[in-house]
Order: sequence, then structure tokens, then C-alpha cells
Amino acid sequence: MAFGLSGNHPGFLSEFEVALKSVLIHAPLERDMHVHIIADREAYQSLAEIFNRTNLSTWITRNSIEIHAYDITPRLPELEKLILDTFIMGGFDPSINIGDLTNVHTMGAFFRLFAHRIISTTVKHIVYMDTDVVIMANLDAIWQQIETNTNSLFHWGLGHCSGFVIFNVQRMSEIWRLAGASPMENISATFNQDANDQLVLLSVNLTYPNEVAIFEDGWDMTVTEKWLYNDDLVERFPDVGMLHLNGAANDDAYWKNHSFISWFPDSWGNGNYSAILPWPWARYQAKAMIHPGSKGHMMNITFWGTSLH
Repeated sequence: MAFGLSGNHPGFLSEFEVALKSVLIHAPLERDMHVHIIADREAYQSLAEIFNRTNLSTWITRNSIEIHAYDITPRLPELEKLILDTFIMGGFDPSINIGDLTNVHTMGAFFRLFAHRIISTTVKHIVYMDTDVVIMANLDAIWQQIETNTNSLFHWGLGHCSGFVIFNVQRMSEIWRLAGASPMENISATFNQDANDQLVLLSVNLTYPNEVAIFEDGWDMTVTEKWLYNDDLVERFPDVGMLHLNGAANDDAYWKNHSFISWFPDSWGNGNYSAILPWPWARYQAKAMIHPGSKGHMMNITFWGTSLH
């Protein structure tokens, strides 16, 4: 699993905390799990308080769970160059700057596409999720989808939302190369897609569709795509693995004043579960999944600082 974090706004960090909780209580039953948090300095320096307050170091789980946090601030110039070079190769004006590409979402939105240069090279696949995504089913199910298309560059939904994506870490450098070889500027104009991280993936998907795999519907439950089916959402999509609430209308965490949570309590409203579940109860849920007779595994947290792999 992977998150990309930028800044220390309280609402944003609250979302991350809830998203992480949802991951931990739905950890795979039959495999170990590593959670990689790629952050800039402000976000990185906020993590210790969250981990201490939630007592994560005291968790005992069914399988091994490791959390790895990275401060990539020293690598930002390298990432910015990669971004600009790619967009210019894709047809954008050479005068384009990073501000043009991060005027809606922060630089942190691009961190997901930089994971292959940060985490261990032994990692084969990562599931990236935005902070306004909550997991609703056991994560073993999403890994089973990976196993049916192990060589794809990435997996995502038919809605082409970059908020929940599986990346083939061994091939992530190809995403940048293929995006730069795509008509990115034309795709942006044709599909009304902002020039941002999502355009990188969309350009690859449209130009090289055979390189991309598509999730089952239940792992593509994004408000901006599925709102059309609000009146019969559960009937249409009975096998739901995640909900992507796409943020609130302000800087608050998504579950505060989110109209879809209040208007549709029996469907989208379930995204509130991980928000209101107390951390001690979440910890017990994880402990209750331990095999009978097993002592379980203590949660392991590593702060890599700027000494990256």
C-alpha cells in the first residue's frame, strides 16, 4: 500500500489517518503488508504525532505489517524536472512550470508516480490510494486482481481516476517514458483533463491501452463517476471494496459536511465507518483476526528520513 502526502493541513491529515485506519483493519488475511508513506517535510514531521496518539506501535496483527515513512523533500528538484520534461515532450509549451501543473492539487499528487525511485527495488506492486479513499473489504481481493494481470503497467478503474491505482513498481519508469511519447497536450484538450498527475496515466491508457488493466467495478467506487447510480448503488454494485469520496467542498476532512454521506447513508454513508471507529476498537479488530494459538506480529514503523533506499 502507498500514500503520497504533502503539507500539514489538519483536514488533510485527518483524512490520511482515517484512510490508514481503513487499510489496517482490512489488511490481507493471507499475506504480509507494507504501507509506504511518501511525504514532503511538513507531512513527514506530522506522522510521529499521529502514530503516537493512535498507539500504532502497540498493535498486534495476524500477519506482519510494516509502515515505512519517507521524507522526499531533497528529491523534489529531481521529481520536478521529470514532470516538466515529460509534459514538454508530450506537447506542452516549453515555458510550462510546476505551478501550472499543481494549481489545483499539490505537488504531493505526483508523489505516487515517483514511488519506484523511493521504495525498495524488491517491491513488485503497490496499491496507491488518496487520503479520501476508505477500504471497505479485505485487501486480499485486490491482490487477486493483480495476480491475473501481473505485467500490466498499472491497474485502475474505467473512470480513469488516479486516486486508487495499482502500480507495477518494476515498470514505473516506463509510465513516464510512454506518457512523454503520447500526445499529452492534445489528450488534455480533447478529454477536458487538467494538466496534472492524472493526465500522465490517462495519456498512457489512451495511447497504449494494452499496457493497462481495469479494476472490477467494486474497486472503482468513485463519487465523481458513480453518482449517476445513487438511487440504486447497492443493487448495481453489490461487491464493493473501496469508496472514494473525492473530498469535501472545503478544507475540512471529507466526512464533515459531505452531502453524499448525509444524503445516502445506506451507501456512500458507509464511508463514515472508518472515520467514527475509535482507534482502540480498530486495534482490537486487528488483534481478533490473529490465528488461534499464534502470538501475532507487532506493528513495525520505520522513519527513513532523507536516507532513502
